[in-house]
Amino acid sequence: MDLSAAPSGLERVSATLLPPVARVAVDDLIVRLDRALPGRVEGFYVVGSACLGSFRLGRSDIDFVAIVAGELGRRELTRLRAIHLGRWAAALARDVGLHGRWPLVCNGSYLAPGSLAASPRAVTPLAGHVAGRFRVAERDGFDVNPVTWHTLARHGIALRGPGPDRLDIRVDAGELQAWTLENLNSYWSRWVERARRPGPRTVPSLQRRYAAWGVLGVSRLHYTLATGEIAGKVQAGEYARDTFDGEWHPLIDDALAFWRGDPPVSLYRRHPTRRIPAAAEFVADVIEDQAGLTARSV
Repeated sequence: MDLSAAPSGLERVSATLLPPVARVAVDDLIVRLDRALPGRVEGFYVVGSACLGSFRLGRSDIDFVAIVAGELGRRELTRLRAIHLGRWAAALARDVGLHGRWPLVCNGSYLAPGSLAASPRAVTPLAGHVAGRFRVAERDGFDVNPVTWHTLARHGIALRGPGPDRLDIRVDAGELQAWTLENLNSYWSRWVERARRPGPRTVPSLQRRYAAWGVLGVSRLHYTLATGEIAGKVQAGEYARDTFDGEWHPLIDDALAFWRGDPPVSLYRRHPTRRIPAAAEFVADVIEDQAGLTARSV
């Protein structure tokens, strides 16, 4: 079933870039949205790893931005909540319960028309869903930020509505740099503190995911601050390998191996408890390195 609304040639080509399993999940969501909000979803755009070449089944979510005409009343919000929490529960049963892998679910924000032309820091989404949490008119916790705007403008995949090149999207390089630096010094500094705390560790597979999230996530931010562009996790890992000292290569290689679905590198296969402490020190090193770069550029 073709879910695109009168797509241009660009949109048809872009949509084919989605991995088939991701396209199935997104098509399923759009069908459900059209039943819940008939005629209201004017635009639907895939962002995140699925449009940056880093999507991996069992590792990635599918991130989206949806443009919704009109207000979302209590009934509409109740329907949206039921859709997303139902899809989350189904993904947990299917992917975690049956296959032992990260649940494949669609996470994203519902925005009013015209929101993309404004600064993302001034936009409050109508609603949004992230990993089993559905919230209404809250900014914190959703990907309403300059990275999402920039990714949509440069790499977004249109499943409905005008192609990203025909949207009015505010792309501000200074705002992107400022937000990225703030995120590095807030969220990731707290991540280091948590990772350094002693205490019982989770199962090995979650240790690998946690460490890879840190190594590849902070590398993406460093890449953006260095280049002004957005990288997927694989590209960010390759960039980190070329940028940081060789002492970090086993850790970076292990993070990339996890994301690609490959076995751990030998060091962390033999000594898995070293993984999270090493990731904490790597993230701290990246934060310190970027602080030095920023100070020298002022």
